[in-house]
Amino acid sequence: MEFTLKKPLLGAEIELCVYDIDKSLAVPLLEEAFEEGVRLQKVFNFYDLESELSLLNHKRTLETSPELLQVLKQAIAMGKETQGRYDVSLGKQFLEQKRGKKVSPVNCSYKNILIKGNTVTLTHPDVLIDLGSIAKGFIGDQIVVFFQKQGVENGFVDVRGDLRFFGTKSERIAIEHPRDKTQYFAFLELSNVGVATSGDYRQFTGDYDHCHILGKQELISVTVVAPTLTEADVFATAVFTLDEQERKKLLAKNPQIQVFTIDRYLKAKTYNALIIKMEDK
Repeated sequence: MEFTLKKPLLGAEIELCVYDIDKSLAVPLLEEAFEEGVRLQKVFNFYDLESELSLLNHKRTLETSPELLQVLKQAIAMGKETQGRYDVSLGKQFLEQKRGKKVSPVNCSYKNILIKGNTVTLTHPDVLIDLGSIAKGFIGDQIVVFFQKQGVENGFVDVRGDLRFFGTKSERIAIEHPRDKTQYFAFLELSNVGVATSGDYRQFTGDYDHCHILGKQELISVTVVAPTLTEADVFATAVFTLDEQERKKLLAKNPQIQVFTIDRYLKAKTYNALIIKMEDK
């Protein structure tokens, strides 16, 4: 038996699902888990002027919550691993690209996000932190932590299409064709992992070359399977910004991260032994 809850969150919809527990327990747990998502959205929402992230961007120095501090540290670590290709300090450029404007040059980087204890300081005026490439994964993981603390053994969290499965139940997911919404490109059988897809077809202005991803290379779709949704989320964006040589180097150092890519010629490739089905049989 399964119980689900769907509600608006993070600019779209979140779906929570738990298996094999009584309805009398499932219904209130789903509501409590959703409220945890609402609380965390208030930390990371780039567009909410009263969120903790917006307060940091406005005040330029702030004593931060453990959640914001943890995500910032993970984002900065990925910035270092990719030699700055992945960079959460470039919120100004992200907003311009998202709005279809010409992207203006900036002179900041993740190196201008200074962390000392639980205080974060932005040391360059160009810095505008955007955590959209990692925060929703973290929120999904934290909801799973909430469920597990309550004794729920099996379920999933769907955060705007990025999924975190927990427990032993196997789930089958489809990867959307990046150029034909009526078709699926591949299929995965997964359990107890996070999976995130980043694609130029999800948010773009005018054409695919003007998508929401800064630093796009030759790829048009990246799907990542990882132990957590936070990792899947951040690697999906990071891999998008790397060329083939850089991609291989990053993933060789992170064998727990499995990746499926599609390039502009619709050529597919897998990394770190990810098993896929290219057609539904």
